[in-house]
Amino acid sequence: MLIYFEGNLIGAKNLRRYRDKASQAAIRMLHKYPVGYPTKARDEVDPREVIEIGNIETNTDRLQITARPADFSWWIDPADLADLGLTSPSA
Repeated sequence: MLIYFEGNLIGAKNLRRYRDKASQAAIRMLHKYPVGYPTKARDEVDPREVIEIGNIETNTDRLQITARPADFSWWIDPADLADLGLTSPSA
């Protein structure tokens, strides 16, 4: 399975939030689909290693999370979970 990702190696301010990174990765994937955008930010992985957590509406770039926060909180920053409205902001 081919996956796209955004690591934000240059520290772009518009790619700090998880949703922004996911949206950027989806845009790369959809660019001239199925060829995709020429980038190193993609990889072939075993489908058993992928967890579906939601989808992206391609016409609005809106990220829709369908998984429970506990299913992916181990790799998404708590501030991003709060920003997505999936958890309460920490005090």
